Amino acid sequence: MGSYRVRRIGAAVVGGLVVSLALSGCGPQPEVEKTGAAAPSPAAVTTTSVVPVPAVSTTTAAPAPKETTAAAVAVSPAHKSFTFPDGHISFSYPEDWSVTTVSGGPGFEDPPGGAIEAVVSDGGGNDLLRVASGADGIGCTAGPADRTVLDRSAVPAMRDAEGTVPEFGFVVESIGEQDWYSMTVRQPRYLEEGETSSGCDILTMGNGASITSVIFNTPPEPAFAGREAARAWMATEQYAQLKAVMLSLAYA
Repeated sequence: MGSYRVRRIGAAVVGGLVVSLALSGCGPQPEVEKTGAAAPSPAAVTTTSVVPVPAVSTTTAAPAPKETTAAAVAVSPAHKSFTFPDGHISFSYPEDWSVTTVSGGPGFEDPPGGAIEAVVSDGGGNDLLRVASGADGIGCTAGPADRTVLDRSAVPAMRDAEGTVPEFGFVVESIGEQDWYSMTVRQPRYLEEGETSSGCDILTMGNGASITSVIFNTPPEPAFAGREAARAWMATEQYAQLKAVMLSLAYA
């Protein structure tokens, strides 16, 4: 892992697992009772209903199932967008979350020198994610590590200075007897699994270095009680929201 580390996790933790709301599934539609009414005329068969409903006038549209509306709201929440002052990096985030900015000081600080850092917080004011843009003269130190990638996806609207498309990654790196969890945007070569060197979370962009990472616990405590707890967190709404924010990153 790079020397520039995350600070703390900004969410409630129970037994090493971040707690979030689970979405309920939709149950099967009840079977419509058959009536003794005569078969509809050919004109009536052309109704646009897509689910079995009792006979209705062909001039009246059948109401959409409530489950469809609820599912649409769950997967398409309202979002806001944030763009850094220099206009290069932008991202979207849930409407009830907020973004605050901090200017970097000299040297390898938090945030690093020359950077503007956007700290993304949830509706309860918990700091969850940071995105630094425009950092000067920073780099990573590396050592041997055994990396397991729990999740990864390309961030299509981002390009580093070399023209590489970076990737979102949720990984655990074993260094000695300690597991280190990180959820960041990296160059793809730092998401290779197995015996390798610790990853670097710094992207070299046209306007300087950029760092995007979820705010996990600082050492010596690991972010999760174990890998099963980490995988369980991946099924939560909070994980999905954070991943969506990171995949929305764009560079202009």
